[in-house]
Amino acid sequence: MPVDVRDLSLALPALLASVTLVALLQFGTLNMALAVGGASLVIHTVVGTLLAPPRLTSRASSMSPVAVFVSVLAWGWPWGMWELLQGSPAMLAVKSACDRVKGLKPVGELLGH
Repeated sequence: MPVDVRDLSLALPALLASVTLVALLQFGTLNMALAVGGASLVIHTVVGTLLAPPRLTSRASSMSPVAVFVSVLAWGWPWGMWELLQGSPAMLAVKSACDRVKGLKPVGELLGH
């Protein structure tokens, strides 16, 4: 099932607000909080446009729901809640690598549907 872009429209503002709020609580000054929020925006933009091109992510996004569920369980069980958020992107990277390596194509087919 494809992801609707409207579901992701609040992701970046929520990320920036939370990062800026945590920086404000940690450093206590608005200037430092805005600097951290700005740095987070720059890093997110660079990663989203240069390091993770749409071709790579669209090719890998056809993962099986069972594979996504198992990866979330496998990542979240030993490392906790924060790794639950990183389980799916990590498995997308694994699936993309398996799709490109000749000997690992069966694993990539197993992860995809």
